[in-house]
Amino acid sequence: MTKRQRKNRKRINRLVELWPELFNREKPQPLKVEIPDDLIQDIAIRELAFGAGALRAAVASYVRSPRYYRALMAGGARYDLKGQPCGEVTPQEQKEAETRLMMLNDRRKARKYR
Repeated sequence: MTKRQRKNRKRINRLVELWPELFNREKPQPLKVEIPDDLIQDIAIRELAFGAGALRAAVASYVRSPRYYRALMAGGARYDLKGQPCGEVTPQEQKEAETRLMMLNDRRKARKYR
C-alpha cells in the first residue's frame, strides 16, 4: 500500500467515525449530490478538526471505490447526513458508474501485468 493510499484510508476511516449513518466501507450507499457542502457545514456546527481540503479528498476517495460504483450501478436512493433517503440515482449515473468501474478494473489489470 502506498503512502497516499494509507492517507486516504485514514481519511475514510474518519468519515466513517464522524458520520456512521452515511459512510460504510463494506456496504457503501449512494451519497446525496453535493454532500461535501453539507459535511463542511456540519463540521463547522460541531466544531470538528477536519479541514475542507482533507474532507473533499476523503469523499473523493470514498466515491471512487469499486464498492461505491457498484452501489451506484444498483440504483435506488441517495442518502443525506442522517442516513435518510434524499434523491435517486439516475439511469445516466448508473451507466457512468459502470463505465468508471470497468476503467478502474482495466487500470488494475494493466498494473498487474507490468
